[in-house]
Amino acid sequence: MKVAKHYHGNILIVAAAGELDHHTAAALKGCIQEELGKGMVRHIILDLSGLSFMDSSGLGVLLGRYKELAKWQGNMLAFGLQPLVEKLFLMTGLNKLIPVYANLDSCLKALGV
Repeated sequence: MKVAKHYHGNILIVAAAGELDHHTAAALKGCIQEELGKGMVRHIILDLSGLSFMDSSGLGVLLGRYKELAKWQGNMLAFGLQPLVEKLFLMTGLNKLIPVYANLDSCLKALGV
């Protein structure tokens, strides 16, 4: 799995590509935790357009970071879900916590940017 990150103001945009499973979950968790630790992140947008697979380990990473961000009343949003990942979001109800949008612009607009 590959992870790229950049900022749009105080919004961390994280792009994950490949497979998010028990072998790769720690890499994504570490990337996001590192940025949260800097204290500059208000919201997180997940670009999952390159993510072809996600298992329960990946769900755990996203849910854990969501909960941590929620402590500071930040939001986590996602876009670009591939069919298998979208199905997992819907089956688990994760889409109720992490809203899914069509693209980055829609996410930014939802955050008032």
